[in-house]
Amino acid sequence: MENNKKKLQIPSTCALLFMLMIVCTILTWIVPAGEFDTEKVGDLNKVIAGTYHTVEASPVGPWATIMAVVQGFYKAAKLMVMIMFVGGAVEILEKTGAIHAAFGKLASKQNLNVNVLVFLVMAFMSIGGAAGVFANPVVALIPIGIILATNLGYDSFTGFLLVYMGAYSGFNVGWANASTIGTAQPIAELPIFSGFSVRVVLNIINFAICYFFTIRYMKTIKADPKKSLNYEAGMSVSDSMGAGKDGAEAIEARLTTKHLISLIGLVVAVAAILVGSVKYKWSYDQIAATFFTLAVVVGLLNGMGINGTTKVFIGGCSKMVNAAFIVGFANGISVILASGNILNTIVYWLSIPMSGMGSILGANFMFVANLFINLFIPSGSGQAVAVMPLMVPVADLAGITRQVAVQAFQFGDGFSNCLFPTAGTLMGSLAIAKTDWTKYAKWLMPLLGCQVILSFASLTILQSIGWTGL
Repeated sequence: MENNKKKLQIPSTCALLFMLMIVCTILTWIVPAGEFDTEKVGDLNKVIAGTYHTVEASPVGPWATIMAVVQGFYKAAKLMVMIMFVGGAVEILEKTGAIHAAFGKLASKQNLNVNVLVFLVMAFMSIGGAAGVFANPVVALIPIGIILATNLGYDSFTGFLLVYMGAYSGFNVGWANASTIGTAQPIAELPIFSGFSVRVVLNIINFAICYFFTIRYMKTIKADPKKSLNYEAGMSVSDSMGAGKDGAEAIEARLTTKHLISLIGLVVAVAAILVGSVKYKWSYDQIAATFFTLAVVVGLLNGMGINGTTKVFIGGCSKMVNAAFIVGFANGISVILASGNILNTIVYWLSIPMSGMGSILGANFMFVANLFINLFIPSGSGQAVAVMPLMVPVADLAGITRQVAVQAFQFGDGFSNCLFPTAGTLMGSLAIAKTDWTKYAKWLMPLLGCQVILSFASLTILQSIGWTGL
């Protein structure tokens, strides 16, 4: 029986990603290599429609597959460092007791309405996501969401939902997202961020869907903690669920001066990241540096000393190694696809059926095509540059408005960001929340189904009325 159980065990996330790398390696031997001609327009390398051509095959061999793991780690190095530095900073904040004291005080309030609190947190994240602020930086906020959720008596996955699902409920249909529609609309020769009002409505609807499934999950695990995605057979409830205000391990709610200083430092750091990301185009390295600064300042102010601060910081980083490795393996997949020169072939094949479809069916197929393209090109801006030059002429031929074509791209890129294991931000966030991707994917299916229905309904209506967003 024990041997049978071992055979039925689901592979770990890193193992699953390596298996996908092997599958992609096999595809490089099957799928013809191909390329599009490109032209430089401003800072963008735009694909020229109608220029697809096959090139000499470059199948990836076994040794190159192993090397792709290393190259994937190099490619994701900045994100991996950011994840570990966030872990180090959060560990120091936890050692000071500042976050636990603040959230413990919040959770101890007898008149606290958890549903309202969840709504406010997710709404804040959704607005930031829709504005393009919370994309990659969302990884840095997952530990804070986890601390809030566990202090309220829920599990780590609930913290993931509050932060990641909150942010991507806006990012996926963002009305001011520079990396998606901010890149796609200029390629489609549309005014940047045009169609604002419709996308705000879509954001509200998508937020309502995500909020509903989050609350439903929280109610489910409160009634039966064994249904938590963090629960494993043999665990005690306390291992997967936070104590909450009624728990035996209630959090001390007294806020000291040092706690307040630490919390102010955290707020300043998050504010700096938001301003830096929007105004100065900060990336992973600046965010990592910000959290490193936070860790040093908070550690020294709380009397940990140089050695103590260093020890706690490194301990926090070590807790994030698994999350960082997952991101590295996820990037290894894109290395293999690029090395085999099959990315453009996959995009080309998916674009062919659209040329013979009507406008409404074609618009919906655009969404489906972009949904699957995101498996191979998880970058929103990268997918926009690769796909939109192809979609625009196809849309013109099929009578699809360019604004609808942009929305089909945004739906396809956005909603799959919450599913595909090639999305490094998703996999890193899940790893921080100690949630297995296979369990998460199964949980996500009903929510994703609602989002797919929203996409089909929206694209059908918008194309039917000839939406131009102008």
